[in-house]
Amino acid sequence: MLELLDYQISSCTKCNLHKNGRCKPSWSPTAEYAVIGEAPGRDEILKGKPFIGRAGQFLWFMMKEYNLQREQFLVINSVNCRPVSGGKNGKPTETEQKMCREWVRKYLKVLNPKKVILLGEYAMFSLTGKRGITKYNGKTIVSDEFNMPFVACVHPAYATYNPDEAIPILMEGIKSFYEK
Repeated sequence: MLELLDYQISSCTKCNLHKNGRCKPSWSPTAEYAVIGEAPGRDEILKGKPFIGRAGQFLWFMMKEYNLQREQFLVINSVNCRPVSGGKNGKPTETEQKMCREWVRKYLKVLNPKKVILLGEYAMFSLTGKRGITKYNGKTIVSDEFNMPFVACVHPAYATYNPDEAIPILMEGIKSFYEK
């Protein structure tokens, strides 16, 4: 079923983001968890794999602290195509997120992970409708739609730009995910 979703998502044209390139989710059949981010960046589009750019490398480095490895996760974004602003990575709109939310829902329903880490404001808003990621960092958000806990966490990109301030907050979110 996941292979079918991969095939279907590869031809999605519901919004104009597909013109900037897409990055299908990555997963293994034995994945126990899910990580949901914001949107693929340039590196992810070029290599066709989510969370492999600077922020992704930092995330997986930090996850190793708790023996969490990429192979244990469905890795997906709130949108699977790259938003671009001024030739650089951009932010997805609410409309774009709504259109792509269907894909995120389907992957979660099929894989049924034990728990999900929502990385950043966009991922949290896309699945829960809540805003204020720092207020929710490390907290579990229960969803009526999904029978799995969502743990909110700041995005690792935040820590790459503001390491002194953000690394402890990021680690708090990852630790909370690990412990719940």
